[in-house]
Amino acid sequence: MKWINNLKINQKILGAIMFSTLFLASIFGWIIWDSLTNMMTEDLSKRGANIAKNVAEISSDYILFDDQYAVDNLIKETKKVDEEIRYILVFDSRRTLYAHTFPNPEILPKGIVKAHTPKGVTQKEDATLSSDEGNIHDVIVPIEEGEVGYVRVGMSEEKSLEYIYSRIVKLLIVTLLISIGAMGMAYFATRMITKPINTLVDVALGISAGNLSLRAEGTNNDEIGKLAQAFNEMTDHLINSNNEVDYLLKELQQKDLLRDKLISKLLSVQEDERKRISRELHDETSQALTSLMLTMRIMANEAKDGEQRELLYTSRDIAAGILKQIRDLAVELRPPILDKMGLVSAIKKYAKNFEGKYKIQVHLFVPDDDVTIAEHVTLALYRIVQESMNNVVKHTKATEIMIGLDINKRWINLTINDNGQGIHEADFEKVKQQNRIGIHGMKERAELQGGTFFIRTNKMGGTEISVSLPLN
Repeated sequence: MKWINNLKINQKILGAIMFSTLFLASIFGWIIWDSLTNMMTEDLSKRGANIAKNVAEISSDYILFDDQYAVDNLIKETKKVDEEIRYILVFDSRRTLYAHTFPNPEILPKGIVKAHTPKGVTQKEDATLSSDEGNIHDVIVPIEEGEVGYVRVGMSEEKSLEYIYSRIVKLLIVTLLISIGAMGMAYFATRMITKPINTLVDVALGISAGNLSLRAEGTNNDEIGKLAQAFNEMTDHLINSNNEVDYLLKELQQKDLLRDKLISKLLSVQEDERKRISRELHDETSQALTSLMLTMRIMANEAKDGEQRELLYTSRDIAAGILKQIRDLAVELRPPILDKMGLVSAIKKYAKNFEGKYKIQVHLFVPDDDVTIAEHVTLALYRIVQESMNNVVKHTKATEIMIGLDINKRWINLTINDNGQGIHEADFEKVKQQNRIGIHGMKERAELQGGTFFIRTNKMGGTEISVSLPLN
């Protein structure tokens, strides 16, 4: 019944009126039909009884004097009087057929004689017989209380049914005309009722499409007029709300823009500071330690005591280790190869040092040659690689890391996968509770460059980081 829900209100009202009219017409027609057929049955029975009584009274003497000609003439003349008389049968006292009105005296309809036999012959008896011509109401009336015989008169329903049919057809035509008139009036009435509703629907659809300037016309003071007024007030409130939302959205966008600028400036300052510290560590601290090592070597060569010489050599080795750590730290803070050779070379160098330091195998799927990439994009991707690989060491038990770098005309795509235990919702909640900013820092770097950042569990069960940054 879904099609009913798709109908319009006026169509539903018209359908209900049509159904109700047809239903009432059907009930009314059935009542009239039943009443007329009952009246017809009673009328045929009464007329048949009167005709049979009349024939019985007149034919009594004819039968007693055995005047069969007079009986035949009587019943034939009687049959001509009423066209609904199908037949008249006269029986003598021995219940033998004495006379009848059928055209052929020798051939009677099969079973007509035995179709209705009286239980007694002292009073009137009725029966309804079925025939090829329809029902026949058969009435038996005794002649002289049955001592002389009895008369059977068969009254056919055919003419009466034709009359009833003609009246029913006229009734149906009148009902149809009344229904058409009622539907016409209902159509105009429903149109008057549903027109403002349809207007409200059109206004609602227009507003839902974004045209808030539309207003519903509510000229009447009825329920629909009040609904239109309430609808217009709701639209005004919606406009005010949208204006407030637009104002708040603009403020939020300005704050987000300012926030992005501050974060970008902070990262820029941070990188400059890292670059400065890296340069100071590489130039000043490394040179000082190198000078210290040379001094210790000279002092060791000039020492006369073997124990002092060994102590100076040991101190020199310690200083050499510190120098190596400082140089590695300076490289991690700002690798010179990143500025000189580019992103691909810097990732390769970092991966090689990472393998030697943490004994975790790194598989690189990067271009063979470096490509020209903007400095801020290069720096963002390198820091994300650094942070993600440090997270592998800190938070997973991975033994392998796969780094992929794909560059096309518009985007540069970075993927980092490991074979560790993966990352789940509980891990994200734990990160928030512990205020760890590693993942958030990587995400911020990607979004500041107008790119995307995703972290998920990969097919191996480990963690996958996917970053896409625009080249321009």
